[in-house]
Amino acid sequence: MNHRDRAFTLVELLVVITIIGILMAIILPSIAGAQRSAREAQERKQLSDVNTAWKTWASSHKNSYPIPGLARRQRFDVNGNGVDGSDPFVAGSGREDASWNDHASLLSLCIMEGLITPEQLVSPNEYSDSVYTYNDYRYESLGVADGDDTLKWDPGFSNDLRGDTLGYGHNSYAIMPLAGERRRDQWDRPGNSSFAVIGTRGPVDGDASLLNDVDAGGSPQTPSNTAYLMAKPGGWRGILVYADGHSDISEGFYPQGSTYKTVDPNNGSTLQLPDNIFKADVDPIEAYISNTSNLLGSDILLTHTHYGDQGSGGWSTASEINPFDIQFTPIHD
Repeated sequence: MNHRDRAFTLVELLVVITIIGILMAIILPSIAGAQRSAREAQERKQLSDVNTAWKTWASSHKNSYPIPGLARRQRFDVNGNGVDGSDPFVAGSGREDASWNDHASLLSLCIMEGLITPEQLVSPNEYSDSVYTYNDYRYESLGVADGDDTLKWDPGFSNDLRGDTLGYGHNSYAIMPLAGERRRDQWDRPGNSSFAVIGTRGPVDGDASLLNDVDAGGSPQTPSNTAYLMAKPGGWRGILVYADGHSDISEGFYPQGSTYKTVDPNNGSTLQLPDNIFKADVDPIEAYISNTSNLLGSDILLTHTHYGDQGSGGWSTASEINPFDIQFTPIHD
């Protein structure tokens, strides 16, 4: 006897489709959450690896993290009559040249020394089209003549994440500037467990209004790229690595336990206030001649810096004698 194949009825098809839809609604958020967790874990590993690289350097450099200006110094006064253009550049001799202590030079030096790779400096959560891995790092540039001096790292590595200077950037992460009192306290010597030295970048001055798609007046605005790195517009979430090497996730610009000291102008008492990691909250105690001396205090400040003219967002020295006396403009996107 012949039997006709039985087809699904319309009701049965609708039931199957409904069940599939329910399953997809349950599974897809779980998959997205797992992918997000994997990216966060990778970002934490990369940030920790960079900090570990600095500590490896410090173990053979008097407990100081890398200082590019000590790898590429000023001219050496061989005649004892003051430094001038006739004096040579001598490896390991001469004053520190702090004009090289921007983040582009720092990270390029670390790559040249084999401490890190270019891939470790681009976040798996990167949102900006102007930030990408520097795959053509020129290791062969080491020792190449550069005027009277020689190159110590590839100068093609860029830290200008806005793309204003060279049109691209090769580092996702915000780092403390190698300047002022924070360098003295947290970079040139073992730092403390509440001081962040590198992490997920954030908006200028930790201004939460820059994370929204409308400004304070209600007009549309393009949110900071940092709103999309590990959060959504309107909030910031990031991974921070501290001077002692431990890492943590922060839900906002004021990590728990990170504070700075200041003086109450009303009664002269000492105040301990929450530290905004993307803003210079306290002026330095030391006297600096820099025209951005307000950026040279001892509180946490995470940003990007790039070599070049300070007026265009670059990094320059205010004093050839004092390597802490720097003028620069923090770079944020």
